[in-house]
Amino acid sequence: MSIGEIDMKMPQIPSIRGVEKGDRRGPEGTGGKDGFGQVLADALKEVNNLQNEADSQIEGLTLKKEGVTPHTAMIALEKADVAFQLMSAIRGKIVRAYEEVIRTQV
Repeated sequence: MSIGEIDMKMPQIPSIRGVEKGDRRGPEGTGGKDGFGQVLADALKEVNNLQNEADSQIEGLTLKKEGVTPHTAMIALEKADVAFQLMSAIRGKIVRAYEEVIRTQV
């Protein structure tokens, strides 16, 4: 399976779909209506949904539910792990930017 095939099967993150390089209108072409806080809240909800999906896959695997395979459970776990790592990195960047703004003398 090639990278292109995997990329086509992966769903796009709804909070950033439609944003193109140089487009400053905000997600989904809303003209910035949602704001930075709403985009972060939506991203956190998406990470939480991925974590819940991974939990349900693992539960299904241990209870030997129909349609749950080790392969699907591992994919769900990896998606949740990558999303959590990304959100953690974003949080760290936001905290560092906030600290920098606080240190700025007026």
